[in-house]
Amino acid sequence: MRITLNHAKFSASRSSKPGGMNVDHRSTKIHMWVRVDELPFDSHEKQMLRKKLAHHINQDDEIWVECQETRSQETNRDLALAHLNKLIEDALKEPPLRVPNEPPLNAEDIRIHDKKKVSEKKRGRREGHIPHGNS
Repeated sequence: MRITLNHAKFSASRSSKPGGMNVDHRSTKIHMWVRVDELPFDSHEKQMLRKKLAHHINQDDEIWVECQETRSQETNRDLALAHLNKLIEDALKEPPLRVPNEPPLNAEDIRIHDKKKVSEKKRGRREGHIPHGNS
C-alpha cells in the first residue's frame, strides 16, 4: 500500500541548505507527516509502525519526515513522500526466520587444538622466565 498526498499533510519552510538567491525567497524545505491512525492498515501493522518508527513519530502519533535536498519545492515534496513510503514499507517487512544449524563435527577438535597451542605458548614463556628479586 502506497501512501499518497491524499493521506499525508505537508508544509514548506525556508531551507537551510545552499540555494543561491533562491534560498532567501522560496520555501523549499518540506515537512511531511501522516497520522498512524489514518493509515489504511490493520491494528497489528499500526503497532509495528509505532514500534519500529518510534524515532519518527511525534507526540501527536504522526510519522514525520522532512526533505530539503533540492531547490524545488515540488521535487522535495515528491522525495519526502518517497522517503515516507520507504520508511513504512521497511517497517512492515517481517524479518526472515532464522534457520538454526548445527556446528561442524570437527569444530570442537579445532577449538581444543587452538587451546593447546595457546597453552604451549604460555608454558614456554613460564619455563624461560627468571623471577625478579633473585639477582
